[in-house]
Amino acid sequence: MRRAGGVAIAAALAVVAGCAAPVAPVSRDVPTPSAGATTATPSTTASPPPVSPTPTTCPVRVSTWSAWRLAGAVIMAPAQLENLSTAEPMVASGVGGIVLFGTPRGDVRAQLRQLHAAAGAWPLLVASDEEGGGIQRLAALTGALPWPRDLAAGGPDAVRAAAARMGRALRALTVRIDLAPVADLDAGPGPDATHPDGKRSFSADPQTATADVLAFARGLLDAGIVPVVKHFPGLGTATANTDASAASTAPLSSLQGRDLVPFAAAARAGLPAVMTSNAVVPGLSSLPVSLSAAATRLLRQTLGFRGAIITDSLSAHAITAAGYSLGSAAVQALSAGADAVIIGGGGADGAALARSVRASIVAAVASGRLSTARLREAVNRLAALMGTTTC
Repeated sequence: MRRAGGVAIAAALAVVAGCAAPVAPVSRDVPTPSAGATTATPSTTASPPPVSPTPTTCPVRVSTWSAWRLAGAVIMAPAQLENLSTAEPMVASGVGGIVLFGTPRGDVRAQLRQLHAAAGAWPLLVASDEEGGGIQRLAALTGALPWPRDLAAGGPDAVRAAAARMGRALRALTVRIDLAPVADLDAGPGPDATHPDGKRSFSADPQTATADVLAFARGLLDAGIVPVVKHFPGLGTATANTDASAASTAPLSSLQGRDLVPFAAAARAGLPAVMTSNAVVPGLSSLPVSLSAAATRLLRQTLGFRGAIITDSLSAHAITAAGYSLGSAAVQALSAGADAVIIGGGGADGAALARSVRASIVAAVASGRLSTARLREAVNRLAALMGTTTC
């Protein structure tokens, strides 16, 4: 048995009214200057300092954005690695993030730099699933990583070192977010159409998994990459893979004290982002977790999580099986407290999906179902996640 041990990670998000102060900034391909206040040169007239100093710069003025601009910023749409340039118009239109799919071709770094430039002042959220094993889209560029279950055999120090190595390779490509580590508890077969986790899980033991999840996340943070702990509140007991079908987990009462342990530790450690699952948790809500306000309350109020909440892909079969279109699911997720909605997947036309979902979000704002304040809160959290000041 390996000792879990606490991992002190100063990466908690802080979102305040009016401005979102960046915490644990993630560098682009060049280091981002500190957003801290400058020190004024003393004046011979000794005039008193202002009570509320105004920031000298504000790269992203969210307070002035229209509903259309806000709606775009909370969407993370698929971008195909075979030809990333096709995503440039979508990014230039204000879509806030992309998730990489497919097989890398050409100069991926150069193509991603073009997308960052197209995003302007907005810190484009470039994310990829780099868990290890068979879930590693950029392995040809970053180097292969073992499945988490196999990686765990070396202990937390080895896990952290491996994650840091991969994180440095991701940062060199200007990828900013790793949709990992998996914090689900599982020791069974998979992943496959029936089993969502399998070797994606470090362990079925809560303490072992917690130690490795925190170590993996810390390794990514060491390299300047944002880790996303998933799939809250745990998919280890899921009846099926939510990508392929509707699924439910064990009741919430069974998850407490076991499956929730790694997520509670992630919240205490101040990790910056969590991905919600698309399974239904009996005793929590009749909705998939990504669409559930009760799940958000559990994460924020009970566990004290302060970071960004990102949904699993709302294009999953589990979402449509619950009776939601992609647009209505995005609106429901944002209303429930999500800060970013992932849409689409491999082979999907990200631009077309983003336009449709964006229109649904704007219509929900116009009808009063979704508030502008909720969207601004989400956008502020996403900007802070990337170390960008908003006002």
